[in-house]
Amino acid sequence: MLTIAEVDAFLNTTKRAVSAIDWRPGLSRKDVQWWSVDCAIEVNGTIPEGARIILQWRPDVGSATEKYSCGLLYRNERVYGLDFSPDTQHTNKVGRGRQYFGSRFGPGTHVHTWSVEGQGYAEPIENFSDFGAMFDFFCIRTKLNVEGGFRRPPAQQLSLGLL
Repeated sequence: MLTIAEVDAFLNTTKRAVSAIDWRPGLSRKDVQWWSVDCAIEVNGTIPEGARIILQWRPDVGSATEKYSCGLLYRNERVYGLDFSPDTQHTNKVGRGRQYFGSRFGPGTHVHTWSVEGQGYAEPIENFSDFGAMFDFFCIRTKLNVEGGFRRPPAQQLSLGLL
């Protein structure tokens, strides 16, 4: 398991996405309303295995409001993330000794940081009701450069099945 020192060193190193943001539909065949980006990152001239950014977005669907998230993975572990979820709450099952350990909070924006026990600890932060602003904050905190900056997910079109 990653140590906090390893994660801190990774977070404090300048990183670059290997490509511009390229949204892809569907996290799964059953959940087609979601869109995602999964992009490798370069660190010190190399592309470490398991180091990448993941963005996810779901538009308003029925009574559920828009959701989005940004995640930074290192050795395939989510070491930093921002989630905007206006309909749900988060419960911390890791992070013993930290302020929000065992707490349930939300809805709203929260930040995930690495703990001794690994991923999953989160704390509430200011709400980001704009995905682009949250992405910019994410890039500053993770020292990540993305060519072309933030690109919004494609506009949604309702299929009427008339053809």
